[in-house]
Amino acid sequence: MVTVSLLSTKSVSRHFGGLIAVQDVDFDLPKGEIRALIGPNGAGKTTFVSMLCGRIPVSSGRITFQGKDVTQLPAHKRIQQGMAYTFQITSIFAELSVYENVALAVQPRLSNAINTLAQEVETALRRVGLQEHSHRTAGDMAYGHQRLLEIAMGLGQSPQLLILDEPTQGLSDAEVDDFITLIKEVAQTTTVLLIEHNINVVMALADRITVMNFGQIIAEGSPDEIRQNDAVQTAYLGG
Repeated sequence: MVTVSLLSTKSVSRHFGGLIAVQDVDFDLPKGEIRALIGPNGAGKTTFVSMLCGRIPVSSGRITFQGKDVTQLPAHKRIQQGMAYTFQITSIFAELSVYENVALAVQPRLSNAINTLAQEVETALRRVGLQEHSHRTAGDMAYGHQRLLEIAMGLGQSPQLLILDEPTQGLSDAEVDDFITLIKEVAQTTTVLLIEHNINVVMALADRITVMNFGQIIAEGSPDEIRQNDAVQTAYLGG
């Protein structure tokens, strides 16, 4: 079976003055995979993903998405190309309703058909379990529900690639279980890149795991291979 690369980087680096946050990272994400990106705090994970999304520019290197060089594309253009992402700090519109937040995410890819918009918003909210909260003001919800809303906004874009940065942060145990079920369902049609500290979530979901430390990839493999990797045990898993 031939794997088709959806996203790849070549020698991607990011320097902040004298600080090297990410250094010469080569990364390849095949279409249809759930990939987890893990590592200790300060490993460079969020900086790397921010470059993938176009939120910060690369210092050097190249990023390719769906066979096209997107290195210089701004974030909104990458969204149009089929990327969607959520970050550690929620980026919802706190003063708007839950429905309105998702509608803003859905609307750019639809015509002006109101019925279609309403159906798409309802579907996205149902997928994350927020259908009963559609008329609530987003900023009034618990943090865990705001995280789920942000995921609904990402799903509403019908992306080729969904990037999630610490999505289970603030979720209850029951909500984490629902999240795992959700991502398995999402992955049937969407490639997923997941930054996650909850190692149980990582092991339950990931097809492959990429491990970063000090701005570089130190290991990559299946969950079983990562569990048994001495360098990973030392750097991250507490071995």
